[in-house]
Amino acid sequence: EKFDFIQLGSSRDLRVGEWVVAIGSPMSLANTVTAGIVSTVGRASEELGLGHTDMEYVQTDAAITVGNSGGPLVNLDGEVIGINTMTSAFPGFSFAIPVDLAKEFIKHQREAKSQRYIG
Repeated sequence: EKFDFIQLGSSRDLRVGEWVVAIGSPMSLANTVTAGIVSTVGRASEELGLGHTDMEYVQTDAAITVGNSGGPLVNLDGEVIGINTMTSAFPGFSFAIPVDLAKEFIKHQREAKSQRYIG
């Protein structure tokens, strides 16, 4: 049986103020969608207290909770532009891994024939 899939977009062209939706299953509530805007592109991990990595995140005010983590952050063209990752203790501050970083990871894993996982 074939599965439907969603296109991977590019996080490189994201702009502050662009509308996005976060898809997931918070609190085991399936098929939940929240909307917001891109607040910042390239939020450094050090700014979030994650000094052990040099990753940068897409910041959005779309609600991302524990159940949304790992789900897609999607632009209004229906393309995945991030992977929902974490929220803060303050409402309106959520973060996603840029999809371009995920694409690099996938490419590297295919070339290395490695069994590492993301998510």
